Amino acid sequence: MEGSPLKIRHILLALLVLLAIAFMQPLITFLGGLTLLVGVGLLIFRDLPPAVQDTVEQHLLGGLRRARADSWPEPKAPTMARDRLPATLDGLPRVPERTRRTRAKPAAPAVPESADRNSAPPPA
Repeated sequence: MEGSPLKIRHILLALLVLLAIAFMQPLITFLGGLTLLVGVGLLIFRDLPPAVQDTVEQHLLGGLRRARADSWPEPKAPTMARDRLPATLDGLPRVPERTRRTRAKPAAPAVPESADRNSAPPPA
C-alpha cells in the first residue's frame, strides 16, 4: 500500500494533462480567430475616409465612457492636503531640508595595542 499515494498523484497528473490538452486547443483557436478579426478590422478601419473614422472613434469612445461611468465612482473635488509642501514666494514648493547622516567611525579594537606588543611571540 506504500505506492498508493504516488499512483493517485500520477493519475491526477495524467487527468490534468488530458484536460489541458482538451481545453487548450479551443482556447488557442479562439485567440487566433480573435486576433484575425481584429487585424482585418484594423485594415478595414485604415481604409475608411477620415470622417467615417472619426464617427467610428466617437461611437467607440461613447461606449467606453458609458461602461466606465457605471464602474468608477465620481472623483471628489480636490481638498487641501495637510501634507502639502508650503510654497515659497516664487510659487515653487519648498523642499524640506534632509538631515545628513555622517559615516560612523570605525570601532576601536577590543584588545588594546599595548597588550599586543607586550605579548610573547608564538613558540616556533
